[in-house]
Amino acid sequence: MINFPRRILRYPILAKRLLSIILILSIVLWVYLIFNPQFFRDIFSDLSENWCENFALKDNLSCGEESLFPEYKSLSSDFKSAVYSFQKGNFKDAINFFEKARKKDQNNPETLIYLNNAKLMQEKGRKSYTIAVVVPINQDSRGTGIAEALLRGAAQVQEDFNKEIKHPGLKIIIANDANDPQKVNNLAKYLLSKEDIVAVIGHYASEVAKEALPVYQQEQVIIMSSATAAREHILSGRKFSPNFLFRTAPSVKFQVPILINKLKLFQLANAEKVAIFYTPSSTFSKSAFEEFRNQLGINKIIEKDVSISGFIPDSTLNEVKQQGAKALILIPDGRVSPKSFTNTLSLIDVNADQLPMAGQLVLYDEQILNKKNIVKNLSIVIPWHPLNSPNQEVVSTAKRIWGTSNINAQSGIFYDATLVLAKALEKVSINDSLKKQRLDIRQQLTNLQVLEGASGQISFDQDGDRKENTSQLVRVVPNKCSTYGAMFVPIDYDTSKLNCP
Repeated sequence: MINFPRRILRYPILAKRLLSIILILSIVLWVYLIFNPQFFRDIFSDLSENWCENFALKDNLSCGEESLFPEYKSLSSDFKSAVYSFQKGNFKDAINFFEKARKKDQNNPETLIYLNNAKLMQEKGRKSYTIAVVVPINQDSRGTGIAEALLRGAAQVQEDFNKEIKHPGLKIIIANDANDPQKVNNLAKYLLSKEDIVAVIGHYASEVAKEALPVYQQEQVIIMSSATAAREHILSGRKFSPNFLFRTAPSVKFQVPILINKLKLFQLANAEKVAIFYTPSSTFSKSAFEEFRNQLGINKIIEKDVSISGFIPDSTLNEVKQQGAKALILIPDGRVSPKSFTNTLSLIDVNADQLPMAGQLVLYDEQILNKKNIVKNLSIVIPWHPLNSPNQEVVSTAKRIWGTSNINAQSGIFYDATLVLAKALEKVSINDSLKKQRLDIRQQLTNLQVLEGASGQISFDQDGDRKENTSQLVRVVPNKCSTYGAMFVPIDYDTSKLNCP
């Protein structure tokens, strides 16, 4: 056998050249790895059996290894088999079981998201981006379908995005913030400890978004939020530059004038007033109240805290009537405090449509529809409604995907939020480092103009707030096709067109 090292020693010039080439290649390789750490991630992700292997159970995060909803025990055996297969990295079986589970419960957004995640894991050669969708999953909001409605919007975009094989896929991690401002900071830190998350959508309540924002800012991760409080209330005196908070829903600054005009509050006589019921400790609720106060003046407002535990609706209503109230503005918080929303429901019952009432998206709730007597004298300002959506293709696709014509306003909000991120991701290189991907997403959003949103065109101003005001009013009307015997309809909509599907 030839002794290769000895032959090298016989030719010192050749040895020096080889060593120089090896040294240069080593330096080039290390420089490349320093500026392209994603290369290491790709290697180890290929070696790993399970993208979710570092996601512990019962940690308020899931990409398919568990259900985050309390009703997990009542879900089908197929769903349970699917998440068990997902846990084990057996994605072929997970796909099979998730598809069976969807046939039994087509309207469950968790199933569709996890199914799409499993499909991407099964496609070994296809790279994918990962975003997190944060929703309030707890006993209260679960019963009203808010979290599911939000997830349906995100799931629909993911379903469409992953059909286009010309670009990388889109994986979604679902996170539960439980509507808890006290714990969301730690949740956000834990969420971003997962090294592949390029952007975050969520936080239903403004006060929850407010507490989580510093974490996203520090890590330079886009948070695409549906929070509607005035930006200065969410920032709470802090300055973040550059800004990583973007919003697709119109803020209270757009919504409040619509409610004022609807109730003709500028035409109140000298002794007449409007009673505003709100939660002083809530970022959103306080922000809306202050916008009313700024526009109407404090002398035209009767201020009432609707979140107190000793709230007595009938005596409170009589009191504000005696003080000259001719209308009620209802601004409960987004189910953060325990009494705000339930007290508001009680007040609606006691009022019994005597005084005109108005409020915001938080009142777009099944519990309003489920009342014994239909609430006829309530106007709610929302950012989108399927009946007059400028993009009916999104609505028809949603009906097909979910097997129902009951598409909530919350779904449209998260559809738009996910869509603009997806459009930004199409222009971001998946081979770049995670940090660069996050920064590039922000840059793309700054100049992005999306035409096919559920609510139409979407673009952002220099602060990251949406330029287009899509706010509109809805009311409750009887409808025999609805489970509740009533539904929310745009205020000027021709109800004769409401046909059972």
